[in-house]
Amino acid sequence: MKKIFLFALILTVTQLGAQNKEADAVLKAYEKSKTELAGKKAQDAAAWVSFGKNITSVYDQPSKNLLIGLSTIEVKVVLKDQRSSGSEKQTVDGEEYEVVHYLDKDLYYDPNGILSFWVVTKHLMPQDLLSEAFDAFAKGYEFDAKGSQKKNLTEGLSNLQQRYITEAMTSYSLGNYSRSSQSFGKSIQCGEHPVLNKIDTIVVYYTGLTAFHAKEFERAITYLNRAIDMGFAQDGATYSFLAESYKALDQPEMFESTLTKGFTKYPSNQGILISLINMYRENDVDPEKVMEFIHVAQENEPNNESLFYAEADVWRKLGNTEKALELFEKSVEINPNYFFGYYSMGSLFYDLAYEAQNKASEELDDAKYYALLDELEANLLKAVEPFEKCFLLIEDPDAKAEIANYLKTIYYRMIGKNEELYTPLYEKYRDISEKK
Repeated sequence: MKKIFLFALILTVTQLGAQNKEADAVLKAYEKSKTELAGKKAQDAAAWVSFGKNITSVYDQPSKNLLIGLSTIEVKVVLKDQRSSGSEKQTVDGEEYEVVHYLDKDLYYDPNGILSFWVVTKHLMPQDLLSEAFDAFAKGYEFDAKGSQKKNLTEGLSNLQQRYITEAMTSYSLGNYSRSSQSFGKSIQCGEHPVLNKIDTIVVYYTGLTAFHAKEFERAITYLNRAIDMGFAQDGATYSFLAESYKALDQPEMFESTLTKGFTKYPSNQGILISLINMYRENDVDPEKVMEFIHVAQENEPNNESLFYAEADVWRKLGNTEKALELFEKSVEINPNYFFGYYSMGSLFYDLAYEAQNKASEELDDAKYYALLDELEANLLKAVEPFEKCFLLIEDPDAKAEIANYLKTIYYRMIGKNEELYTPLYEKYRDISEKK
């Protein structure tokens, strides 16, 4: 145990020793600048710009010279005498990485051994270094009445902007969307500074998009609207995310108007179309209006089974069961594993049987009464095949039990017709439905 502890201590000291010279140099430069600004150079533009660059150097130190795309061997050359303390496999957003740990950072390699990104786990100083650097450059601009530091300020703020974007992308890769959005927003702040006065519309969009994924919907609305105002709509995607943000905040009027605007400008955007279809179906809007959107969506995606299912659902609500059945069948023809289509066909026939039963209970004419009973039983039998297929495809236990309950009821009804055939089937689905 003592040997292990001693080895760990030696390893740490070795790593620290390898980095100490450079680290000491940037820290001394930082402290020197800070001391000067506390004295006679408090209003010296060049001193403030120099301070901003020194802070950036402190920030850069743990990952100095690292570049995305380097191989493991190239990274070892770049890091010289720095030694890793171990590695592990990690899955991030569905991708597998080899994560190599160092004293102050973690490096993420893809399966081919290529550096994808890194996370600094320990900076030389604990404060928010990038914000401190921005404030220093802002002071430099404030005192630069003659504009002599414009070139240096431009370089400093541009570098700062890029570091924020790198932080944003790293956070995005790790699934930390809130932090990603904040970093993208900080890069915009750099671009908005009078020295640069240049805002990247893509960054504005991603600030809103990452806020959306973080469920920070008010922030998402601010930046997505801004992206649209700047002409960045991503073929309608910006409108789609903006509309969903309004929906999440329970603002139905803004949700609808945003979708409508988006559809007007980008009628082929499926995200907008499907949101419109769902909105109108949920709110029982004029069916013809819904059909208009559904048919456009179907033209764009003729092999999307859910779009034919959506149209079938509208026809079913309108009472046209024949048309509804035709489209439910179309949905499972496109995708034989689409259990929603099978379920809807089964429930449609089951509902028709229920209607026939209700009519029969009120019918006084014997001939009509027995005709309705025949219709009831015929529809129940028609419901069996789609329900059976749905039962085989669906995996959710509760949903499976629900389908079993339908089948149990149907087979129980049919026992009188053929006890030997239907009793075992009734018992099978009775047992399954009662396990729920």
